[in-house]
Amino acid sequence: MTDMTHISTVADEWRKLKPEIEKLFEQQWADPELPGMEYRSSARLAGWLEAHDFEVTRKAGGIPTAFVARSGRAGGPAIAILAEYDALPGLGNEAIAGRKGTAQIAGHACGHNHIGPANAGAAIIAARTLEKLGIAGEVRVIGCPAEEILWGKIALLRAGMFAGIDTILTSHGDYQTGALSRPCQSVVSGEFIFNGEASHGGKALASNALQTAELAVSLAEAECASAHPEVLLRHVLRKSGIMPSITPAETRVWFTARGYDFEAVQLAYDAVNKACAEASQRNGTKFHHQFIAESRGYLPNDVLGKALFEAMKSAGPPQWTAEDLAFMQKLSTICSPKSEMTLDRDIRYFDSGQDYYGQDDGEVSWRIPLGRINWAYPEQVPIHHWAWTALSGHRASHPGPLMASHSLALGAVTLLSLPERIAAAKAELATRVKGTVLSEPRLGAMSTMINDPASFWDSTWVDAG
Repeated sequence: MTDMTHISTVADEWRKLKPEIEKLFEQQWADPELPGMEYRSSARLAGWLEAHDFEVTRKAGGIPTAFVARSGRAGGPAIAILAEYDALPGLGNEAIAGRKGTAQIAGHACGHNHIGPANAGAAIIAARTLEKLGIAGEVRVIGCPAEEILWGKIALLRAGMFAGIDTILTSHGDYQTGALSRPCQSVVSGEFIFNGEASHGGKALASNALQTAELAVSLAEAECASAHPEVLLRHVLRKSGIMPSITPAETRVWFTARGYDFEAVQLAYDAVNKACAEASQRNGTKFHHQFIAESRGYLPNDVLGKALFEAMKSAGPPQWTAEDLAFMQKLSTICSPKSEMTLDRDIRYFDSGQDYYGQDDGEVSWRIPLGRINWAYPEQVPIHHWAWTALSGHRASHPGPLMASHSLALGAVTLLSLPERIAAAKAELATRVKGTVLSEPRLGAMSTMINDPASFWDSTWVDAG
């Protein structure tokens, strides 16, 4: 059980830091940046950690918007808490219960304006508590860019930035409030470029990039529906032309394959690659494949899940006010007019079932034991949607991540004071991965994301690795 001294000390430190965490929620939300381009967002968090006596290494692993922050005493385990801070393109919105876009290129439609401050704040609270109580151990914050394309943590893993870490903790907004020990989806993604002949739309062409891309999508979807029905295939056409009377010389398709069986997802993605090659051959176009990233889904860890569940019970559920609930009700009604708002207000432990999303820390969880806390939003507010951006910018969204920050801090202190639980989490991981060959995860777009991430987003990037 959690020591009462730990509980009271963490609670005191959390109350002191809470205004700073909430201020950063608002600052991060007001300044959304695309994945790989989080220059101000990452600097804001890194500077905050430095102001609270963390030793910060910026540009960690050679990645401009990554950082690693450290605090603590030698002689104990090392716990890392993950921070995310990228936003989603095209989903800017004012913090109101309605669709009113902004001139900003992105919006926090996944709540990363909460995750960075809440998780980094948990590390500050934990470090202060460890110092006060004389507990040995190190707390790190890993600043992780480009989560929305499932890229940053894979790059940091390959660069050795997770070396020496015994346990990882994190949090995220979702539709349940609780500690998790269950899988999510594996994801593999990449971009496929078709180059043909540019021309007036009235001229029939033997080498038409747009038609080739459309054929490739048709072939890939048919193959996956037939041979890989358990895998979800998603795509978006990029750089596909401006008007019908101009046949574009180049068309790009960004594909993701996702599902719960990592090997099946890989096979489905390979089938996509073959379909694109076949379409290109049929239509006489040139074809180039640019891999982005792949990640397994979460590997459950009951030791960490139960430790975080204990911490959540001590911290208590999110404390929404009547005004918070009224705003969420109004937003829910706009998003789903015929439904009553459904909001999970209970703290629970989730160790059965599966989650629909993918996370790049899923890949890391197969190598280092990882525990995660979720806080709930109304089920009627879609994630990766303008309404999630609106809620993320409103004070009604604060209680969930504040609860997560408090709980993560208490969980970290408890684990560091009981290193045998960390050893048990490692033993559980070893049992779960037994027989699985963990080769280095595939990663592309490295030179692009380091040197010219803007080209990734304007669809001009050319990168073989």
